[in-house]
Amino acid sequence: MGSRRLSKNRVAALLKKLVGAKIDLGKSTILHKRPVEALTNAAAITRTLKAQESGTLFTVNLATVDNDITLTLPAAASSAGVFFDFCVLANSDDDADLVITTGNNATDIYGGIITLDANSTVDAFNGISKITVDGSVAQSSEGLRLSLLCDGTNWHLSGHIATAVGTVHLVGSASA
Repeated sequence: MGSRRLSKNRVAALLKKLVGAKIDLGKSTILHKRPVEALTNAAAITRTLKAQESGTLFTVNLATVDNDITLTLPAAASSAGVFFDFCVLANSDDDADLVITTGNNATDIYGGIITLDANSTVDAFNGISKITVDGSVAQSSEGLRLSLLCDGTNWHLSGHIATAVGTVHLVGSASA
């Protein structure tokens, strides 16, 4: 059996098809950026995320008065390996919330958010179906980072926020 050689252009074309990445083999680099989508509450948003959006970093701005952003995660049964990241870019208005729900009371969120102040604490969430970044409780949400990963049954949460210990930012609910 002989070996078959592929040209640099053919390899680049095959990799680009597979990854959808910008490729520059002349400099021996492969660049791939994850999708980034800005969510702002200039108007209230209610949206169901799609499994095809897995890997997206959502930048969130809750600075507008009284408008919430409500996101429903895809059905867990068909979303094993799907993950989303959220980063809050500005402090929120006192009546603006970010709500992330499984959309199903039988699908839960497990995990925690670490407070990165001098005496770190963890806000733990165990078997809830909805998380709210509640602007009426605390507006100092800038820098909040949330990651959600699905195992095909439930969603797993991790994240952090740099704020004073004891400040409640996230509120959990058993009802989706």
